[in-house]
Amino acid sequence: MSGTKFLMGPGTILASGYSASEAIIINIIGGILGSLFFFYFGAWFFSWIERSFRKKRKRPKRKFTRKNRLIIRFKNRFGVVGMALLIPVISIPVSALISAKYFRNDRKSIPAYIMSVVFWSFVLTYFSNPVINSIKELF
Repeated sequence: MSGTKFLMGPGTILASGYSASEAIIINIIGGILGSLFFFYFGAWFFSWIERSFRKKRKRPKRKFTRKNRLIIRFKNRFGVVGMALLIPVISIPVSALISAKYFRNDRKSIPAYIMSVVFWSFVLTYFSNPVINSIKELF
């Protein structure tokens, strides 16, 4: 769960009966594995797309949509660290694939994702623990 929808990971782990420290460790492991998998898969996939389709057709005129402009503005302003800090909001797969597209050769990408996963694991578990405990008391 932590490898794909990181925001729900700590609450799910705590609701399963694990302690807060176990939840942090499980969440960190799942988040790091998910980040590594989706980042390297995305880097491989985008490299394959560029190699495969660059030669076969002319490059079409670029279309600048609102979404493309938003992504480029965020990329230029915050970089890979900002993308990594958005893990709980946009999920690990989406964040890692966008980073693989734009920061594939940046040496800070993987350390930024690992530090972000560790940071958010502590924060999300800290805030999820009282909520899960109060819900458990009701039942």
